[in-house]
Amino acid sequence: MEEKIARLSKAARCRMLFWGFFKIAAVVVGGGYAIVPAAEDEFIRRKQLLTEEEMLDMMAIIQSMPGIIAGNAALYIGYRAAGIWGALAGLLGVATPSTLIILLIAIFIKDVNLQTPAIQGAFTGAQAAITGLIALTAVKMIRKTVKNSFSLILAMLSAAAAIIFSVSPVWIILSGAILGIVYQFTAAEKHSSATAAEREQK
Repeated sequence: MEEKIARLSKAARCRMLFWGFFKIAAVVVGGGYAIVPAAEDEFIRRKQLLTEEEMLDMMAIIQSMPGIIAGNAALYIGYRAAGIWGALAGLLGVATPSTLIILLIAIFIKDVNLQTPAIQGAFTGAQAAITGLIALTAVKMIRKTVKNSFSLILAMLSAAAAIIFSVSPVWIILSGAILGIVYQFTAAEKHSSATAAEREQK
């Protein structure tokens, strides 16, 4: 499967990105992080255009950038898969369904009762299902990123800062990045010192 995807032309990848995001945007209700599990299934497991590590990087990047999360995700995935044209194809794909639906609602809004039990029930059920998928994505991210005491403590502090103190996600991510850099340099320095000490003992 990976070899087959690798042989695809850039135009074929752009078509794949457009229709993939078109399908996701047409059925996903709720926006924002609701698109993440659907994009993971479409572009990692099925199409294999991205790796899980790249998806984790995407989560950090799109959260700290201004703009709509779904649009940012489409731009990131599209660019990683097929460059600038892939980014534009992904963005067009994710924007087209909602644009068409909004236009149809605007045209026929007088004839549609959005408060009917059927419509409200569909929204409620779809949102509940998507919430479960988002929770599953969060669990997968925890398993892949929380690998030691540092990452565990940082994850807990980040959650507390967002929930209790309502700190902006941008500041949480930037603080985490800075702390991660400090941690990596400190760990590398300790490793070098330990290696040097072992050589001296020999």
